[in-house]
Amino acid sequence: MPIEFDAKYVHVSKEAWGWLVTWSVDENLAAERYVMLQAADKYSAEDARLGMDDIYIECCNQGWSWYGHIQAFKLSRTHIDVQLDHEAAGRMRSDGRFVVGFSIDDEAWGKLQRALEQVFAGRGYYSEA
Repeated sequence: MPIEFDAKYVHVSKEAWGWLVTWSVDENLAAERYVMLQAADKYSAEDARLGMDDIYIECCNQGWSWYGHIQAFKLSRTHIDVQLDHEAAGRMRSDGRFVVGFSIDDEAWGKLQRALEQVFAGRGYYSEA
């Protein structure tokens, strides 16, 4: 059974190092009901050596965080549907799936789409409904 919640906040920002995208029930993540993505513009040899040369995903707390391990990431106008691999699912003690609903205006939707196209560029597991 997936983890499901509705995010009141959707944050997208382009940082000096790359992209930060967050869906959360509260502004400061205190309720620990959130999904966060971080994707660097460039990964270093040190990142690769440490296994940190992939998209960072965090669900609900730092204990459920990975570099990579995403099998599917689907974006629709009303929600995201994410499936993590078997290893991540095992750590979560679940099926590794989460669905996060949201409602944003057209300007924010366009910004979110453009950001996720950059975050997931070249990765076949990303799709839009």
